[in-house]
Amino acid sequence: MKAGRATVAALVALAALGTLSGAFWLKDRCTRHAWDGFQYRSSCYNDLFALYGQRGLDREPFPYIHGDGHLDDQPGDLEYPVLTGVYVGLVASAVSDGVSFFRWSALGLGLAGLVGFLALVAMASDPRRLAYYGLAPPLFLYAFHNWDLLAVAPFALAMVAFHRRRDGWAGLWIGLGAAAKLYPAVLLPALALARWRNDDEVPIRLFGATVGSFLAVNLPIFLINPAGWFAPWRFHSQRFPNFETSWYFLYQHLGGSAPEFDRYARLTSVASGTLFLVAAGVLLWAEARRERVRPFVLAMGFVLLFLLTGKVYSPQYALWLLPLFVVVGMRWFHYVAFAITDVAVWVGISSYFLARQYGAGDETFRLLLTEIAVYVRYAVLVWLLWYSRRANELVAERDRAPARLESPV
Repeated sequence: MKAGRATVAALVALAALGTLSGAFWLKDRCTRHAWDGFQYRSSCYNDLFALYGQRGLDREPFPYIHGDGHLDDQPGDLEYPVLTGVYVGLVASAVSDGVSFFRWSALGLGLAGLVGFLALVAMASDPRRLAYYGLAPPLFLYAFHNWDLLAVAPFALAMVAFHRRRDGWAGLWIGLGAAAKLYPAVLLPALALARWRNDDEVPIRLFGATVGSFLAVNLPIFLINPAGWFAPWRFHSQRFPNFETSWYFLYQHLGGSAPEFDRYARLTSVASGTLFLVAAGVLLWAEARRERVRPFVLAMGFVLLFLLTGKVYSPQYALWLLPLFVVVGMRWFHYVAFAITDVAVWVGISSYFLARQYGAGDETFRLLLTEIAVYVRYAVLVWLLWYSRRANELVAERDRAPARLESPV
């Protein structure tokens, strides 16, 4: 790495460490203050601290093992894939209170965030673009909001491994990432298409390592307790759309009532899933028609499509795009527009919860402001998707040495 490039990368890495430190300070305040609305006024709300008690992790640290397959706030319940559950269980079994659980969980998540950043250092053609990750407002707001950095790091590692033509390792990281949060799975069709079209190679190692690593994590839990393993998937198929989605506001404007609640939840699972698969298929077909496939551009398109069509858009999903902003040639104003509208939704929903739960303001008006912010963010996501179809990949030229497609096992 040239001296100038190394200096820029080191400075951004220090900035990333500062962002993660600030993110910890932001969320840790919720462990030292009563939840009397402070969690929304200060933006310190986080699922790590909240779910420790709500999911009974103080009584049964390992979800899926003793869970009954129904997420009803009983010990053993958790709505995330298995690898996240294993991480949660290991931390919960080593601590005795929610404060310690948050802080030790955050330590591992912070390390994952740094690993994801460092993986991209050698891959980005312009080290200044690393700031899109290291200085990202979503990293500050959501690094310790939930456990998504456990999937962001494997996502970035898979990108780098594929770029270096280590397909076995790329598949390993995709499988592990998908076992933590499902979204890294979008890399598989994008990378496979690129390997097939650009290099005229059948991506057997990529597929094999992905399936193998995913099964290695999931199969033991499935054999121990099938109902517990299936609980997160059942929960998400039946859950109601969250406030940050068009599906929620559509229900409101249609005048939905309580008896239709469960039916609408299931309907939106089918509708959102169908929309995503159809749109992703079109995107895959369009990319396959190009003379040269851009795998990371395609992966970015898949993520944007999921955010546009999904019935759930949790705040921390913004983290998913950070590695892709580094290597896909989006312009700075695209990034700024995304960051601003994302923060606007976060502020809006926090304000709404403050009014709804504590009577601090006009609940109806604040929900209206949140809806406006949600649709403006949707407009920005569409803009990003449209522009990404014209973007180049900004990746460093890899070594010209002969390719070695080694398996990681």
